[in-house]
Amino acid sequence: MIELMISMVILTMCCGMLTSTLSSTSTHRLANQERAIAVEAARGVLEDMHNWNFGAVYMTYNADPTDDPEGEGSAPGKYFQVEGLLPSDDDLDGFVGEIFFPTSTGPLLESVVDDALGMPRDLNGDMVVDEEDHTLDHLVLPVRLVVQWHGRGGLRTFEISTILADLERLE
Repeated sequence: MIELMISMVILTMCCGMLTSTLSSTSTHRLANQERAIAVEAARGVLEDMHNWNFGAVYMTYNADPTDDPEGEGSAPGKYFQVEGLLPSDDDLDGFVGEIFFPTSTGPLLESVVDDALGMPRDLNGDMVVDEEDHTLDHLVLPVRLVVQWHGRGGLRTFEISTILADLERLE
């Protein structure tokens, strides 16, 4: 009888560990699916940026709707929604995706300090970092995309930084 009880205790513990493992695996699988959605959305926005004339990318995706290339309010702007991901509870704009340039509105400046974008940086290729507006003459454009959402494991974030370049003008 004692052997049977010990066997039952061991069997119960093993079933508990198996259930816990299965539950964790399911949670990780869902979290990985959420991350894959975020990665794919950020990649898609970067691809969309490549569809615009390089000189218009900053004006198309910054926070200022008055400088949109095809008329005020016609461009996507700096925020983007990602289907399948929910914004965090304290998110005021309701979007999970956000695009960051050296400046979000106004002139594109080389002198901005932003370690995540490698700024300050020479944007127009004249080998000088200055205080002038380079919105219309930049050759490179640092950009960072951040996707932040409320997921299975709480607040989750995916971030990607890159530098877009006007390869036609660099030749």
